[in-house]
Amino acid sequence: MTNSNEVQLIRTACPAHCGIDCCGILAHVKGDKVVKLEPAEFPIPNDKRICLRGLSSLDITYHPDRLKYPMKRVGKRGEGKFERISWDKAFEIISEKFKSISKEYGWKSIGWVLGGPGAGTTKFGAYLRLVSLTQSTRVSAWGYGDAGIPCGSRIVFGSQFPYIYLFGTFWQRNWPDLLIVWGSNPAETAPLQTMRKILDAKEKGTQLVVIDPRFTVTASKADVFVGLKPGTDSALALGLMNVIFNRGLQNERFIRNETNGAFLVRTDNGKFLRGKDIGEKKVNAFIIWDENSDTPKVLRRSTLKTASIKGEYEVNGIKCKTALQLLIDLTKEYPPNKTAEITGVSADLITKLGEKIGTSENAIFFTWMGFTRTYYGDISLRGLASVASITGHLSTSFSSGYIPAVLNWDPFLKAIPDKPSFHRLGILNLYNAVILEKPYPIKALWFAFINFLNQCVDCNKIINEFFPKLDFIVQTELFMTPTAKYADILLPVSTFLEFSDFLPHPYPYLQLQQKVINPLYESKSDVDIVAGLAEKLGFGEYFKGGEDAMIDLIMDNPSLGDYTRDKLSKEAMLLRALPEGGKFPLTFSTPSGKIELYAEQLVEDGQALPVYLPPIEAPISKKNQKFPIAFIQGHSRFRTHSMFANVKTLLDINPEPIVDINPVNAQERNIKMADMVTIFNDRGKTTLKARLSEAVNQGVIDITEGWWLNQFREGSVNHLTHDIINPVQNKIYEPNMHMNDVAVEIIKYKEVEE
Repeated sequence: MTNSNEVQLIRTACPAHCGIDCCGILAHVKGDKVVKLEPAEFPIPNDKRICLRGLSSLDITYHPDRLKYPMKRVGKRGEGKFERISWDKAFEIISEKFKSISKEYGWKSIGWVLGGPGAGTTKFGAYLRLVSLTQSTRVSAWGYGDAGIPCGSRIVFGSQFPYIYLFGTFWQRNWPDLLIVWGSNPAETAPLQTMRKILDAKEKGTQLVVIDPRFTVTASKADVFVGLKPGTDSALALGLMNVIFNRGLQNERFIRNETNGAFLVRTDNGKFLRGKDIGEKKVNAFIIWDENSDTPKVLRRSTLKTASIKGEYEVNGIKCKTALQLLIDLTKEYPPNKTAEITGVSADLITKLGEKIGTSENAIFFTWMGFTRTYYGDISLRGLASVASITGHLSTSFSSGYIPAVLNWDPFLKAIPDKPSFHRLGILNLYNAVILEKPYPIKALWFAFINFLNQCVDCNKIINEFFPKLDFIVQTELFMTPTAKYADILLPVSTFLEFSDFLPHPYPYLQLQQKVINPLYESKSDVDIVAGLAEKLGFGEYFKGGEDAMIDLIMDNPSLGDYTRDKLSKEAMLLRALPEGGKFPLTFSTPSGKIELYAEQLVEDGQALPVYLPPIEAPISKKNQKFPIAFIQGHSRFRTHSMFANVKTLLDINPEPIVDINPVNAQERNIKMADMVTIFNDRGKTTLKARLSEAVNQGVIDITEGWWLNQFREGSVNHLTHDIINPVQNKIYEPNMHMNDVAVEIIKYKEVEE
């Protein structure tokens, strides 16, 4: 951006870490080249930081294998044979192909698979705007392992995410007495934004408990480690609640005021007792049992104060129990000894942890997406949330902190207000839409910031059934990834140092991901790529002004009135602080307006309560003799999903995929350290090197996800996974991919050859 030999310092931010860490970066630019990256300042000095991946970003920008210009496939799909074409030619081919497909099948037959844009907003928003304008199909990527949390949270809290309630005031550095990290490994996935604060909390006296099937880096810092079998989290939650209820440690005031625990439920049909059942004018009103008058009453703020939260009652001949009583009855089936048999956690540890949660003045539950990547992962989240709810360990993360930013998404989600917008399809539903043309046919796909073949479940199905059914595939990419080899048109995209975006992360900051250098070779930003195609499709006016215009548009909200691109180009800025003594009330967008310990809409599914249902495939006992090992995929500090998997400096430290196997299971199979092994099931197999480790429990193996297909001797992690759809998740939101609910066997590689 300058011809001078002087070094220019430009503040930007790394968006690659899924918005969790989002480190500020100070780029040193000499001439037109970035020569150094270092952590940038934040208003709170302790937040100045950078991780291995951030430091390796230059190796991405200046990687010799970067895609340099648009290309058209000339060989068979998967061969990786392409010829160079111009941008204008690429846009012409794409627009004509989209028009011809839409003429035959309608615009909704064209799907846009938008993966994890990291912390980015406008690069994602630009695609949404074009999808809205064309009324084509947005393929939601939440189901790529991240829909379990929203499914559970929507039921319990009525919100997309539970974090605002579970994390309390942790982000304000108000450290709790007890911190439970459940099914997450922030020491590797979010080392700076989260793990640094966890360690700060420990220094101030917080007791740290980690619940995980693996003894992770985070677990190594714990005061108490709870190693459970994969997919048994809801059973553990029920066991903990059994202890809490038996000891009388529940917070009855919180349950009465903030949950639907006091609501009467009919025992004949599992539905809430309503006003119409007792002759009330408000026919749909919820009914409670008043302790003072010993009569049923319509739920009101005044009657809630004296509502019974336990017990069994009869109203007009209808037998009822309170919702909380039904939960108590369920937990009676999970005493510590039985819970121990299911989870592999000792009864003594279950008892002590339940007592600790119930007696702690302030406890925070930290979790993320990983522990819901099982078939019933949404129930796992509901179980965790129920433990927190019955003990009153919930608040709002914004209390005594900062007012959250509200972005102007409307022009992106509905580009023309008085016209229909895009269709929506979950990424796991996409398999059937392409292969079976249900619920409607998808004939063309555009992949952006996602390595679909590498990262999504059942690679063999994708290669043999999914890709062949598509008439047209477009991929924007940095490299010739496994997915890129199957594209018909391949478009070179810019790295984050080569374009600008608005980052409302990490809380409580706003940052500008500022363009540091011009795009290398013929690469373009996603915003410019979308604008180029939009011009060919007749929608160019909606993308005038490029990245800066998109940023100004998404920041056009009264909550961001004090912030501008110019200010953010110089520094990260704190969100507006709440007034002294200000506090956000607890509010829930559920049908009852309360935390829903009991979900009436799931009665017919048998999941009104957070029941324990065994994993659909992962073996938790030795009954499954064919595939007796549970396979899970952890995350690596050296990659963000499949990004950075081809960076030499990181490969020097972590050169190849390995499988962690417990020494007992290894000895049973005559597997020694560094042996080549094959892992297999009926769907596929993969071969790689073994590492004997007591960090994984017996009956469990772990391979970190993100390695590219070509980095294995054969196969990959997702040659083993399945695409089974959970109908309840499909009903609530969208079905999740269950990468941690997989059964396999493992043997020495030479035995396969013989």
